[in-house]
Amino acid sequence: MNPGKDVHYRHLKNGEILLLRELRRRAVRGLAVDVPSLRVADMDDGGMGSLRFASTSSDPQYGQTLCEAWFKDADGVPVVVILNVDQNDELFELDSWKVDFTARRTLPTSSAQILDPPATME
Repeated sequence: MNPGKDVHYRHLKNGEILLLRELRRRAVRGLAVDVPSLRVADMDDGGMGSLRFASTSSDPQYGQTLCEAWFKDADGVPVVVILNVDQNDELFELDSWKVDFTARRTLPTSSAQILDPPATME
């Protein structure tokens, strides 16, 4: 996201909340987050669904990856999701990448649909 552009933050959608909760649960270390108060901005990623979290930092930068998982999109193509924190250990991005670079169609509706890598997506 470009700091010079107007950024429009919004609440998380239900499927995004599910992804965030599952990734936090599976992460190697915990991260206290008030999910209802979170705000996100859609990233310019061709519709693959990546999100940037609103930050209290004036210049948030990538710090580290907490967890990675996969789910199948409606067309059966795998989507990898990665939860990243910034240099201050605050939520930074929920990165979403559809492996064929097309726009993501759906979000998972249950935690059973979210697989740990490496996973076979048959």
